[in-house]
Amino acid sequence: MGENLLKDPAIEEWVWMRQNTHRYFKINRRTAPTLIGMCLVVPAITFYFGYATQGLTELGPKTKKAWAEAYAERK
Repeated sequence: MGENLLKDPAIEEWVWMRQNTHRYFKINRRTAPTLIGMCLVVPAITFYFGYATQGLTELGPKTKKAWAEAYAERK
């Protein structure tokens, strides 16, 4: 179906570079903050908030009886 379409060389080069970024990635002053942020800071913040809020909410399933009792207690 798309055999007769013209291919733009610039788009083809961009696609190839995007699919092969592992070949050209180098750690330097520009990429180091992003690397540190994504590999250390984001997981640390996620862990902290997960640990700090552990046990504050009940995430387990409620049966109809438990739901009705919880509703009656609110009134």
